[in-house]
Amino acid sequence: MKFKQFCIGALCFFFLAGTALAETTQTKTVQTETAQAGSPVWKVSQGDRHFYLGGTIHILGKSDYPLPKAFDAAYAKSDTLVFETDIQKSQDPEFTERFMKKMVYSDNRTLKNLLTPDTFRALTIYAADRDVPVDALNRFKPGLVLVSLTLLEVERLGVGGIGVDEFFFSKAVKDDKMIHHLESLDEQISFFETMGQGNEDELIAYIIKDLATLPGLLPVIKSTWKTGDLPGLYKAILAPLKNDFPELYHSLFMERNQRWMPKIQAMAATPEVEFILVGAAHLAGEQGLFALLKTRGFTITNQ
Repeated sequence: MKFKQFCIGALCFFFLAGTALAETTQTKTVQTETAQAGSPVWKVSQGDRHFYLGGTIHILGKSDYPLPKAFDAAYAKSDTLVFETDIQKSQDPEFTERFMKKMVYSDNRTLKNLLTPDTFRALTIYAADRDVPVDALNRFKPGLVLVSLTLLEVERLGVGGIGVDEFFFSKAVKDDKMIHHLESLDEQISFFETMGQGNEDELIAYIIKDLATLPGLLPVIKSTWKTGDLPGLYKAILAPLKNDFPELYHSLFMERNQRWMPKIQAMAATPEVEFILVGAAHLAGEQGLFALLKTRGFTITNQ
């Protein structure tokens, strides 16, 4: 698996764990978020222009393919594919080198002296259960701990394959479709680098607790993604995150969604039809992309 894939996939699993959605097969227009959807793909319209918006999971297993049919339908009707970040550049070894340089403490700090004894002990036990010596993690910043432990967990569960984003990126390259992205790799590096800064102990403890539940929750996560119940997604994941880690919620969702909106609006004004693929959690909540789009006069219809 390419490095960028599990960076983003780690966040996806971390914040989607525990979500349960009820499935429905009806096609309907989203009303703020009062009704469940039937697929993870929506048509977003304004006047005579429209584009498609798909909620994704960034890491999947072979058994998760073929993807829901709504993805293929939206892809076939689209001229341009839009991803969260520059997937092509993320495959460059130089990106991995820059990421790792930023994600390892270069001074005297270590997790052992930043965490409480209880949290460091829990990290030691969790890592040992995965055959990883805690010394290998000791100089990692919390963002890299999240990435590393999530990668180990999803590979242990047999879900270490490509996700929706990578699948359609490869398809778009092959089909010679236009490809754009919403944010730079440097913006993503900065996010991971500062994750948990100032509350390292609380975040590491939360990561350990959350990932320990992943084996039992993985089927629920997949159901969540496939059905796209945005009210359920917000209640189960975003609301607790907002309550427990408001700064992380703000930087991961609110700030990024707001930064993406001018680009999305500019794309929506063109005659070309875009298919925008972002992590499903970005669509939910009062500051989610759907809410932001509705306040700007867009109509959102599930496919």
